[in-house]
Amino acid sequence: MAIGTAMAIGLGASALGGVMSAKSAKKGAKTAAATSQQVANDNNALATNMYSQNAQRLDPYGARGNAAGGQINALLGLGGDPQAAQNAFNQYQGSTGYQFRLGEGMNALNSGYAGSGLLQSGAAMKGAVEYGQGFASNEFGNYMNMLGNQQNAGLAGASALAGVGQNMVGQVTANNNANGTNQANAALYRSQNGIGNSLGMIGGGLMGAFS
Repeated sequence: MAIGTAMAIGLGASALGGVMSAKSAKKGAKTAAATSQQVANDNNALATNMYSQNAQRLDPYGARGNAAGGQINALLGLGGDPQAAQNAFNQYQGSTGYQFRLGEGMNALNSGYAGSGLLQSGAAMKGAVEYGQGFASNEFGNYMNMLGNQQNAGLAGASALAGVGQNMVGQVTANNNANGTNQANAALYRSQNGIGNSLGMIGGGLMGAFS
């Protein structure tokens, strides 16, 4: 067989082998890329699901804090529904704890006037009125403090939810970046492997032609 013919046959076989090798590398890289994409999608879905679960747990605290803040604004004349806020405070005044504390204080006051024989006096009546007013004023301050505590609890819940959201975004970004890197590496491997195999096959064909 002539050297030219042998060379042509060798080069042709080598080129065919190189093409087939490149196709195989391309298929393998494509499969790896698809797997990487699926992993990223699964991780993103997991991060989103965890965020949703945490949001469900934390949302009630935020809602409670918003309601308390609305009551504070209304009681201070800063907006909201003043009548609803007053109704809520009236309900608090009717609670068992409030009435117990008020009753105990009045009993102590009356006992003092009774011991002095002044239970039915004007001084006793005046003292009872002043005590009731002072008690109501103090309890209003306590009520506002309790609303403030509820508002702070809501703020803490909202801050926690914001942190959870930031973590989710960070996790999704990391997943997507990792997937992008894998995709790029797969493309580079596909290109380099195909070229390398083709050159190797051609070199082998040349060696065979001259042997």
